[in-house]
Amino acid sequence: MTVKATAEAAGRVVLLSPDLDNLSGFETALAAGWSPDPRRAGDETFIMGELRRLRRDRSRFLDALNPDPKRAVRLGRESLCTQLFWIWDGLRFIPGTEELPPEVSGHVGYSVVPWKQGNGHATRALRLLLAVAEKHGLARLIILCNEDNDASRRVIERNGGELFKRGSHPSDRPDRTKLYFRLRPAPAD
Repeated sequence: MTVKATAEAAGRVVLLSPDLDNLSGFETALAAGWSPDPRRAGDETFIMGELRRLRRDRSRFLDALNPDPKRAVRLGRESLCTQLFWIWDGLRFIPGTEELPPEVSGHVGYSVVPWKQGNGHATRALRLLLAVAEKHGLARLIILCNEDNDASRRVIERNGGELFKRGSHPSDRPDRTKLYFRLRPAPAD
C-alpha cells in the first residue's frame, strides 16, 4: 500500500514529497488564489506566474520544488539544506468545490452493460447523480463524452447538459475529440 493510500484508508495526515501524482492539488490551490509563499499571500501576479510556470512544464516546476540537496545554502562554515513536504490528509478536494485536476475528465463517468443499453438506465442514473451532487452543494458538474458517442451525448443532453467545448483531454489520446458539457445539479423527480 502506498503512503497516499495508507493516509486515505486511515484518514490521518502524512507528509509527502512533491510528486507528479499530487501536483494537480497544488495547481488547484494556485488557481483558487493560494500562495505557497506566505510572504506573497494575496499577490495575484506572483500566484498567476507560478500557475503559468506549472502549466508550461509540470516536470520542470516539480524539479524546482525539490532542490538538489547537494546545492545546500552556505551559512559561514555551516550549510543549510531544505526539503519540501506536502501535508496530505487523503482528501483530494475540498467538499463543495467544483474544480477538477487537469487529468480528471469530469465529475461523472458511467458505463452500461450492452444487454441493458437503450432502456434509459444511464439517463435515470445521471439524474440521480445530479441529486447527489446538489446535496453536496455543487453548483455545476462537468461531464465529457467522446464526440462519436451519440448515446452518451443524448443521456447528457436529456439531463440538461450544455455543450461548452469540443477538444482533446489529457486523460485520453490526443487524437480523440471530447465533448465538454456543463450540468446543473437538481433534485431527483
